[in-house]
Amino acid sequence: MIKKWQHILRIKEWDITTKLLDLKNVSIEYNGHKYFVGIERNFDNKKAVIYHDRELKEEDIIHELLHIVFPKPNHDETYEEYEQWITDVAYNLNNI
Repeated sequence: MIKKWQHILRIKEWDITTKLLDLKNVSIEYNGHKYFVGIERNFDNKKAVIYHDRELKEEDIIHELLHIVFPKPNHDETYEEYEQWITDVAYNLNNI
């Protein structure tokens, strides 16, 4: 799935891996669920790791890869607004 979405999002040159984390060490509560999915990006080397403590869904992968395509909020939006926009775009792309 990662390769598919790298191609669609035009970030094929990135080396993207995943790393499963131990749930009890990193869990946070998000929208009433306890889990963690996040990405660490190195723009200089075009490498990224998607960390997760549950099975990744396609929408999770899209969401995290969008953080490469759109690396930071616009100057006039909060991080929460940026994150919601990324979530909305990932949802919409996943449901095309």
